[in-house]
This record gives sequence, C-alpha cells and structure tokens, in this order.
Amino acid sequence: MHLRARLVFIAGLIAASANPASLRAADDISGMRLEDLLRVEVQGASRYAQPLAEAPSAVTLIPAADIRRFGFRDIGEALQSAPGVYTSQDRAYSYLGVRGFSRPGDYNTRILLLVDGARNNDPLFDQALIGNEAPIDIDWIKRLEFVPGPGSASYGGNALFGIANAVLWSGADLDGTRVSFDASSGAGRRASLLSGGRTAAGLDWVAGISAYERRGENLYFAEFDRPGISDGVAHHRDGERYVKAMLKLTWENWRGTVTASQRTKDVPTAYFNTVFDAPGNFARDRSFQVDVARTSTLAPFLDQQLRLHYGHYEYDADYPFVGVVNRDLTRADWWNAEWQLAWTGWSGHRLLGGIELRNQPRLLQRNYNVSPRVDNLNERNSSHGAAIFVQDEWRIAPGWLTNIGVRVDTSEGASPVTSPRAALIWHPRDELTVKLMSGRAFRAANEYERHYGDNVNQKGNPDLREERVTTHEASAEFTPTATLRFGLGYYRYKVRDLIEQETDPADGLLVYRNRDKLSAHGWETDAEILFGEGWRMRGSLAWQSISQPGGEVMNSPHRLGKLLLDGPLPALGATLGLNLQAMSSRRTLLSRVDGHVTGNLVLRQAERLGHGLWSLGIYNLTNRHYRDPVGTELAPIDALERDDRQWRLGWELEL
Repeated sequence: MHLRARLVFIAGLIAASANPASLRAADDISGMRLEDLLRVEVQGASRYAQPLAEAPSAVTLIPAADIRRFGFRDIGEALQSAPGVYTSQDRAYSYLGVRGFSRPGDYNTRILLLVDGARNNDPLFDQALIGNEAPIDIDWIKRLEFVPGPGSASYGGNALFGIANAVLWSGADLDGTRVSFDASSGAGRRASLLSGGRTAAGLDWVAGISAYERRGENLYFAEFDRPGISDGVAHHRDGERYVKAMLKLTWENWRGTVTASQRTKDVPTAYFNTVFDAPGNFARDRSFQVDVARTSTLAPFLDQQLRLHYGHYEYDADYPFVGVVNRDLTRADWWNAEWQLAWTGWSGHRLLGGIELRNQPRLLQRNYNVSPRVDNLNERNSSHGAAIFVQDEWRIAPGWLTNIGVRVDTSEGASPVTSPRAALIWHPRDELTVKLMSGRAFRAANEYERHYGDNVNQKGNPDLREERVTTHEASAEFTPTATLRFGLGYYRYKVRDLIEQETDPADGLLVYRNRDKLSAHGWETDAEILFGEGWRMRGSLAWQSISQPGGEVMNSPHRLGKLLLDGPLPALGATLGLNLQAMSSRRTLLSRVDGHVTGNLVLRQAERLGHGLWSLGIYNLTNRHYRDPVGTELAPIDALERDDRQWRLGWELEL
C-alpha cells in the first residue's frame, strides 16, 4: 500500500480512538410511514427546503440507510436505483444516463452535481463526477436527492436532465465516530473514518477521511488479441487509488465545508490509440473545494443567504504511444458568489430572488510529448459571468400550489440565456399529489469542447453554440394505504443544438459539433409496499424513446426495470438487501449490445456487538456478462464488458 494510504489508515485509527462516543447516525427517512414521506423536506429542487409533495419535480430520495442496506459503493450506484436512471462506464469514469440519454464522449455535463446545494461541476470539463472519482465519499452522505428534468431556472447551466444533490451529515446527526474497513475483489481494500458532534458552545462539526486501493484483475479484450503481437490480456492494468477528506463546520448562522480528493485510475483499454497493455497509462483527478454560507434575517418575513465558493480542479494523464509518452495536464480555478433574498410577507406567496457572480481566472489545458519534449497544446484562458433569478411559490387555493421561476445567465462572449420554469401542483390530501411541470434549460459549450486541440487525436471548435432543452412533464403520487404507494409520470422533451463528439473524415481527428435537434418522450411508473416484520419492496419501470435524424440514438435503452427488496433475516441475525436492475438492448457505434438483468445482494449483521458489524456484498450476483457502448476514443473497442461477479467484505465499528 502507498505511504499516503498508510498514513490515512493510521490517522483514522488514532482519531477514532480519541473520540469514544456513541453513534446516532439514523437518517430522517428510515422507518417512516409511506404517507409521511411526502412531508420530508428536499433542498435541490428550488434552492430552499420544501416538502417533497410541494417540490416542482418528481424528486427521488435515497437516504443513508438505503445506501448501506443495498451496499451502494458510489454516488452513481445509488442514483441508479431511481426510476429512469442508468449508469455505464469505460474503466476510466462512470456515466449517468437519464431518460434514455447518455452519450459516449459526454462527461456527465448534462447533470448538475450539488453538495449541500453548492455546485460541484468544474468549469473546464463541466463534469459531474459520480464514481470513485467523485469529490466526496459515499459515507459522508446523509441523503441523496435526484431531481429529474430541467433545473437551469434555479441553477443555470448543466442542469438539462437532472440535479443530484448530496446532503452531508451534520455533527448532531452523528454524535460519534465510525471506522470501517472493506476488502473486495481485485485485491481491493478501503478504510474510512467518519466523526461528528456538537460542542457545548454550539459548534457543529463533521470530519471524514477515506482511502481506497485496488490492484485490479487481468482483463481480456478480443479486439487486441493478435497472434504474435498480443494475447489480448491487460495484465493488472485496471488498478485504482483514492484519498478523500472532508470537514464541515456549522456555528449559529454560518456553515463552511472543505473537501479534498485525489483519485488515480490505471486505464486498461488503450484509449486514444495508445499501446495496449503498456504500463503507465493512467488518469488522475484532484479536487479541492471550499464552500462558505451565511443565512440571516433582515426584517420580519425577509431572509437572506450569502454564499462564497472556491474550487480547484486538476487532471493529469499519460498516454504511452510507440516510442513516446504523451501527457495531458489541465488546471482550473473558479470562484462563485451568490446572494439571495426570500420574502414571505405576501400572503400565500414565497418569493425568492438573487444574483450569482462567476469567475474562472485560470482555465489551463496543456498537451506535450515527454521525451523528446514536443508541445502540442498550450491553451490558457479565463472567463466570467453573472446571473439573476427570481421565483414565486404561490398557494393559489387550498390544496393548489404554483411554482414559477426564471433565470437569465450571461457569460463572456455569449448572448444572455433565459431559463423559465413553471409547475402546478394539486395536493388535496396526504394520499394524493399531482404535478404538471414545464421548463427550459441550457448547457454552454465548455472549455474542453471549444479549445482542446492536440492535433494528435482531437481538435477544438470555438464556434460551438449552447445546447437548449424544453421539457413538459406530468406526475402523480397515490398512497391508498399506510403500506402501499404508487407513482406515475410522463415526460416529453426536445433538445436543440446538441453538442456531440464525432470524427472528422477530413483529418481523422475527434471534434465536438452541434447536431440536429432530437426529441424524446417516455413513461415512468414506480410502486412501494411494506410487508410485515420489517420487509419492504420497491420497483419501477421506465419506457423511453428518443428520435433523432440519422437513426437510433447510441446507449439509449427503451426499457428499464428496477426491483429493490430489503428486510430482516432473524435466523441469520442479519438484514438482506437485494437490488435487481434490468435494461433492454442499446445501440453502439457499430452494432448493438444485448439487454440484461443483473443483481446485487448485501447481507448485514443486524445487531451491533462489541466486535463491530460485518457485511457481505455480492455484485453481479449471477455473473451476467453484459456490455456498455463506448465512444470513438476507445476504438477499436465498440462495447466494453462490465465486471463479472464481485464481492466486498466490510467491517465497521462505532465508538
């Protein structure tokens, strides 16, 4: 194990020993009756806390208890349990698909990742990192909120198809320390420390640190099986390492959060035509972010919030070609400042307005050959922008609510973009909620798409226009009994000026270009039932269809199915969590991949004893062989096989 990981392990044990408190980390959703869930407050839909039934979207909540019951290992796995959501990966990064849309070459730029309401997408790639590369650890999350549909009226760019808001634990939630250790397939090992509490002076604090290392397994790629040249096996080229740390402080009306992470992934796929099975093919992500917010009351019915956010992101990668190593180096620094006012003095209304300032003083992209030194790209830019937004939540009559908002974003060298949203909500009683929603969102071309051109594999396109999406949705929630809930939703959206990566036949280089518009529609239905003795079952089905000039869309399944079952097993002294995922076939660049059904099973010790708590997770339970479509950067690979059956053995101790 690397020295840094050893230090993290030791620090975790020392810190744990120094804080012998009892842990009360029970989230505010577990154990609730189904009719009470609609009263749970969510933050990601409207920039403020509001009951789930009144949010202008069909929000899905994923509490920490579910993350642990079903053994979700990262944000992407947790979000995949939501209706209409799926993931794919290329053994470098994980990608989120929403309502049939997940394009190879798109680094999750159309999903906005928030941490306690603060934007975490970087300004260079615009990526929402959801796998092990994510800037936060899954253990730090009290609750995940997934808000499907356009969210630019509240948050600006990137929120085309959805918002994922990770709500972190508070010290009052934890009031103690938990250390955990995992061992997993591929010689994987992980250690985590999470601690928090509240001092007598009223300072609420949470600290977390985690480290992971995995050697990786031998992987076979038929595309590289060439007699006399290669046997098609990448020998332990799939390793991964990360270290992450977090500190969150809350005192009176101040809150501050600091996160830092570094993740290095060995890449076994010889992407960008690098040498197959060569050592030193890796991608490294570093992130450092600071978020400070202050809330205060200026007058009766008038509250304000000030927020300042600083972010730093680094990406480094080595590409071994024949006779030369090529290196990518990117750096991004950014500042965001927000000021918003909320006024409730007008009867039946909740008015929200504010301004946001953005500054990216450093956007650096470099590419060069290491030895002999040859510079291919040295692009240094900066950018700035601003936005103004206003929103009104109006209770027009008993059981009737409207939510109307608009935001105008401006950025350097581009025309202003207006993003409206409107929702009509009928909530006559606790058992029934009906929502009608409509909105527009946008995503501006990012620095990478516009200016990355190494003249080896890729060229830039500074003339790219922003993407725009228009969405219309309807949803209904019905809870006829305390143990049964149904949900049904329909959506229709259109995307104009879609930015997509393709190969220019004139020179063979990859380039991003605006494409013709596409349209889509679909249905989503879900149900949840509580059985006796603590058993619960949830399921969802999604039908989705996208039409675009030129034929079927890549990596777009027409049908998705989910089934999650959990409950106690008294005979074993454990709880069981079963998570089944079904997906129909998908088109690749050259062919198709078959549909599949796969499942994960997690057994957790039910009662905590003096020796801690054990868990066993088995992933891809039936050892199903299935593949994901990939982008042209992985050619000649057209589809990439997912992991076969994996296991994870965990132990945790509360102090």
